[in-house]
Amino acid sequence: MSETTAESQDPPTEIRVLHVDDDPDIVELTASFLTRFDDAFSVYTSTDPEAALGRIEGERIDCVVSDYEMPVMDGLELLERVRESDRNVPFILFTGRGSEAIASKAISAGVTDYLQKETGTEQYTVLANRIKNAVEQVRSQRALAESQRRLSRFIDQSPLGTIEYDETFTIVRVNEAATEITGYEAEELVGGTWLPIVPEEGYRHVAEIERQLLADRGGYQSVNDIVRKNGERRLCSWHNRVVTGEDGDILSIFSQFEDVTEEEQRRTQLERTNILRSTLFETLPVGVLAEDADRNVLRVNERFLELFDVSAEPEDVIEDDCEAFAARVSGLFAEPEGFVSRINELIDAREPVWNDELVLDDGRAFERNYRPIELPDGSGHLWVYYDVTERKERERRLEALNETARELMTAESCEEVAEIGVDAAKTIIGLDANVVNLYRGGEGLVPVAATETARELVGELPTFAEGEGIAWRVFEDGEAKSVDDIQADPDVYNPETPIRSEMYVPLDEYGILIAGSPTPDAFDDEDVVLSEILGINIVTALEQVRRNERIRERERELTRQNARLEEFASVVSHDLRNPLNVASGRLDLAREDCDSEQLEYVADAHGRMGELIDDLLTLARERDTDVEPTSVELASFVRSCWGNVDTGDAAFTVDVEGTVDADETQLRQLFENLLRNAVEHGGDAVRVGTLEDGDGFYVEDDGPGIPPDERGDIFEYGYSTTPGGTGFGLSIAKQCVEAHGWEIRVTDGADGGARFEISGVTVGDAE
Repeated sequence: MSETTAESQDPPTEIRVLHVDDDPDIVELTASFLTRFDDAFSVYTSTDPEAALGRIEGERIDCVVSDYEMPVMDGLELLERVRESDRNVPFILFTGRGSEAIASKAISAGVTDYLQKETGTEQYTVLANRIKNAVEQVRSQRALAESQRRLSRFIDQSPLGTIEYDETFTIVRVNEAATEITGYEAEELVGGTWLPIVPEEGYRHVAEIERQLLADRGGYQSVNDIVRKNGERRLCSWHNRVVTGEDGDILSIFSQFEDVTEEEQRRTQLERTNILRSTLFETLPVGVLAEDADRNVLRVNERFLELFDVSAEPEDVIEDDCEAFAARVSGLFAEPEGFVSRINELIDAREPVWNDELVLDDGRAFERNYRPIELPDGSGHLWVYYDVTERKERERRLEALNETARELMTAESCEEVAEIGVDAAKTIIGLDANVVNLYRGGEGLVPVAATETARELVGELPTFAEGEGIAWRVFEDGEAKSVDDIQADPDVYNPETPIRSEMYVPLDEYGILIAGSPTPDAFDDEDVVLSEILGINIVTALEQVRRNERIRERERELTRQNARLEEFASVVSHDLRNPLNVASGRLDLAREDCDSEQLEYVADAHGRMGELIDDLLTLARERDTDVEPTSVELASFVRSCWGNVDTGDAAFTVDVEGTVDADETQLRQLFENLLRNAVEHGGDAVRVGTLEDGDGFYVEDDGPGIPPDERGDIFEYGYSTTPGGTGFGLSIAKQCVEAHGWEIRVTDGADGGARFEISGVTVGDAE
């Protein structure tokens, strides 16, 4: 079995590809073209599907590329085994045996893609593009899932009732606020539809909203009644939104709502007491404008004029018609005509409208509510405007933090992660003075990244030793904290600092994010929450960096071990065998000159040295030998192996039938070593048979056996209980077994001797 890597280091956006094909030339050629196409590819190759499965289970693989027709396991069988350990890794069938039947089977089996091998090199460009597309799709899905996980706790804590639907409008989740508003427990709603909470006369309206959401893939606002579990009706304001993936597929549908019954009652009462003359009209914290049926201004409050930067008193705009008033505020819009036409659309519908969005050229964001009203002299129009700039800014920050999460995951070092985190804290959250301290063993919390403002305020950034300062206290507690005045805190690190307030966000065991300000009470709850989200993203990125560092170190260590092993094999095969050959030749000459029994001892020593060299070479080189399985008929093969061993007078019984797919050279090494071991350890009778469950075969003798407390050592290098034994025979046998993906164990034989059982072997019928 041979496995190589086409890349020695992880590139910035590494894609780890495992290519499985029984033709070593194909896998090497494919690896060369893929890495030449894009240095982001790290290609791992294997000609043994079983060994490839071990790699998939042991480390991260981003995409598997497999041949279809392979001796031990075809590509679709490999796919089935891969899916047992990783259901999501992309699997591309890259085969020379193409047909509609195979393609159909591949698609039915769930392959990610199917590509037939062709002559020329263009096929490798196609393969590279399909690998990148498949991996990028899986990564996008994972990133989306992680983003949804991070945001879920904010949905759960939202004061708005939230219902999450799947694409069939089946409820999959409700938060606590939703259960309080509807009166239902979560388990009573999840798995059902909106029918229990919608009055019967509202079915058609809600169904139409459902249709529009699915058709437009967007949002929808409405105000309508719900029916609580106890039968009580409540008026609720709804904000519906369809969440889609990059491909346009629906991921989730969210409905957020709040009980506005009391609010509506207040509005109704306000109309009944003549809103135009109410003192409340002037004191409302929102902008209010009332028009008559001809669109002339009847009343406007000062807050409305402030929102639109109108330099006039409320009475100055009374009786302005719509066009005249629009001219007063036209400087706030790139297209004033659009402002007017949207108002006309809302009025023409003659239905109440809630939370219609309006964005000014200066970046401020408003939401407006519209309601037709009845006046003593006819109908009219009531407009209410809310400044939602801060709320929109929070939403923008959350979206920017999600983008930062993707950037963080591309970082290759902890220092780079810290730099990205510091920049995000400044540009997204507005923490102009912030620093990331990472924990460095005995040094403590060491500053590794900071803004220029932080350096100007503090000067030389401090390292916090164990138990030192507020930073260490929060790092140990593991909970984010803002301190309104650090001078009043007994753990203040530097009483002379110009910093007055600070915020601390622990980064798990990796360190801490610190933000400071020269003014007290500089940080609010929103700053803390957003910083915690950023902290979660930083920790995730640091964990990935550490994992990548461990992977690279393991790869470097494996390279060093292979180099030492190759050097050892070279010494054994050349530097030791040559002197031994010279010594053997000199011994033959010495025998011609004199007849001494001492020379026989020398000859025995030479023979033992030769055996040790052979066994050492086998251990060193069989480790990297390709397993080239062929069909072997067991009975005749075992008898030929018995004939190659010095068995003396020992009796031999072959009770095994059928065939196995195995490398003949290694299978012969396995049987000869086990048979030689049985004879050398006192066995007068040796038997080879099939395991009772048909899962393999065994070799047993009637010798003294192996004590249970020594069975864990017998496969160790150099272990032997026979004078003159090399101690490598059973180690080599185990190596041959593992090369085929089998297992070996020792137990008691039927007649009290030792029994070696080789399992995990598929024994076929004899040909």
